[in-house]
Amino acid sequence: MKNSSANIDPVCFVSLLEKGETVAFEALFKLYYDKLTHIAKGYLVCHEDAEGVVQNVFLKLWENRSRLKKITNMNSYLYTMTKNACLDQLKHEKVKINYLHNRYHKKLAIQRQFLKDETASLLLKNELEQVIVKTLELLPEKCKKVFAKSRVEGLKHKEIAEELGISKKTVDNHISYALKHMRFHLRNFTTLFL
Repeated sequence: MKNSSANIDPVCFVSLLEKGETVAFEALFKLYYDKLTHIAKGYLVCHEDAEGVVQNVFLKLWENRSRLKKITNMNSYLYTMTKNACLDQLKHEKVKINYLHNRYHKKLAIQRQFLKDETASLLLKNELEQVIVKTLELLPEKCKKVFAKSRVEGLKHKEIAEELGISKKTVDNHISYALKHMRFHLRNFTTLFL
């Protein structure tokens, strides 16, 4: 049996492709598909990726068939297209891997920062609670009691006055004094939130 590729006139063959002759395209596909897939597999290793690249090469060839006049060596042309497509695929894979790698590390950094911030917030909260307790302990006993009923129990000034048997004005004065006292002793913390 004679080698069928030896009888193909390249100029005539390209002319048939340019005219959209599917028979010429099918013949080209049958002649080169396995060979180009083997070449692509050398670049990409994965057989499915190699087949995908070669199929795209043939698709581009068909889509650009009207510009094939300058091709004198179809073998070289298809080999170069396949090689370039493989290199493009490898570049794309590298970009994708770098993107995923960077995304993973950014996510990890955010999680670490969150844990640091969470730990710092917890420490700050605990420290603030300790300072509040110590600051409340420094208040005079009656003032501390009035302030606790207002801020902890949530009673209104009038209710505190009735419960403790003191005037509402005295309750107002105790609350006012306690707030000034708290602001003074918590001044280092209030600057953190401004």
